[in-house]
Amino acid sequence: MQEDGFADKDGSWSYEGLQILEEGDDFTVYAKDGSVLFRGIIHRDTETGAIPRQLLLNGRLVNHRTLRQQAVGGMWVHWIQKGMNPKAWGELFVGKKRCLFRRKESDPKSALLDRLEHQPAMNVSRGMREELYERQISVKKSPKQAEKD
Repeated sequence: MQEDGFADKDGSWSYEGLQILEEGDDFTVYAKDGSVLFRGIIHRDTETGAIPRQLLLNGRLVNHRTLRQQAVGGMWVHWIQKGMNPKAWGELFVGKKRCLFRRKESDPKSALLDRLEHQPAMNVSRGMREELYERQISVKKSPKQAEKD
């Protein structure tokens, strides 16, 4: 999802405004007329309809033995909403629909650490989790905030 107010100089969306839905988020999608198309708590399903990824082996296209991923509308997806038709779920993200999500977070540090923990694996030891948090916080601080610290 793209948060309002984040655009590149050419008017296209910016990664700065990209919002990722997480397990437990309260998510609502609205139609153009304001009616609700979907409202619910996010529960990720990474298995339903998963198909083997394909790779080239000796010049032939073959299915990978273990790597599987879901596809909706001909596009790879990371997950679908549990118990929802994959095609209907995918259609919620086509076009410029308005949406709202609410996330319960205890404190900013714990919330950020939880998000970092659910990111794809990095080539960093687990002991550096706190360091990653500190680095990300320092990047987000404005020059005035950095002077105060």
